[in-house]
Amino acid sequence: MALVLNTNSYVEIADADTYFETRIDSAEWTSATDEIKEQALVTASQLVDNHAWIGSAVSSSQALAWPRKNAIYNDDRLGLQVTIAENEVPSRVKTAVYEQALHLVNNEDLLAGTTQTFESISVGSISLTDSNSDVTRTSISPSVVMKPIRPLIRRGTSGPGSGWWRAN
Repeated sequence: MALVLNTNSYVEIADADTYFETRIDSAEWTSATDEIKEQALVTASQLVDNHAWIGSAVSSSQALAWPRKNAIYNDDRLGLQVTIAENEVPSRVKTAVYEQALHLVNNEDLLAGTTQTFESISVGSISLTDSNSDVTRTSISPSVVMKPIRPLIRRGTSGPGSGWWRAN
């Protein structure tokens, strides 16, 4: 399926291209084909979408988690409470999708599900021999993806969009 805004992606290629015009270390994005960019944005939207968000979906038939109603969060940078309009996809979500898409483009086999196996493991003087030469692990969603959306992710179990509370 091709990229369809607000059905399988929060952003379009043109939006992402504009975002990456001023972002450092985005050469892989700018050199990617439109087909790869589209696949990356759709996959990134799916990965970012897979959180327990504050508020609730505006409609039970919407394809993606956003837009949402009753989505209120505390913005530490602004020092105030922010209410997200019911017809809005927050810029924080779009930023996370851009960054997740770049991460996917930069790490081609990120979702391949390969596992690290060892030929031998020694305990004395600790020695590992890696059979597939995969000695580093890359996070599926790095901090640059998670940081902007962290305030929008529901905490606790006391209800949508709520954190800890205390009854008097």
